[in-house]
Amino acid sequence: MKISKNNLIDFIGVLLIFLFVLRFISLLRGETIIHVFWLCNHVPLIMGIAILLRSSFWLTAEISFLFFGFLGWIIDYSSKMFFGIHILGTTSYLFPITDPVFFYITTTVHILTIPLALIAYFLIKKQEPSAWKGALIHAIVLIPFLLYFGGQYNLNCFVRPCADWVPNFTLYPLAIFAAYFLVLVIPINYILVKISKKYQ
Repeated sequence: MKISKNNLIDFIGVLLIFLFVLRFISLLRGETIIHVFWLCNHVPLIMGIAILLRSSFWLTAEISFLFFGFLGWIIDYSSKMFFGIHILGTTSYLFPITDPVFFYITTTVHILTIPLALIAYFLIKKQEPSAWKGALIHAIVLIPFLLYFGGQYNLNCFVRPCADWVPNFTLYPLAIFAAYFLVLVIPINYILVKISKKYQ
């Protein structure tokens, strides 16, 4: 049976929302609900809704916002699984594995979110060069929570580095915010648009 493009896009949107629900339940189960403020834990919901609404702007914004965090998580996860070390420290909370359900749900959500979102992005085929502004709005809304809970949880590695080898200093939060957008989010937004135009 042939699946139409629209049905596939809708399926991806629903699947991302389902992944968010799974992750949310796992956080409730582990009494760590505050971790919903990590990008990887709530962005699938925003992406899923954006896909169902065919909002390429917000989908592009969230891919650009999450992509580097996703890449960092995959690198750290792979380094631990294959070499037994944490390069970045972003997955240290998963090891040693004491709760297999939490481990597998967390792993599944992290591995699938960006690939699914990229598939939907290229199926929708609408370029949004200014989508980084959506990511900026998301960040501005998120920052008060990161600062308030940062002392105990260091959500999104915003208050201080997650890796010991990364230098920490007074203006670290401001520096990481500026660097993340100027060096990562805006360029990723640009690259997505260029690739989409090339294969449209």
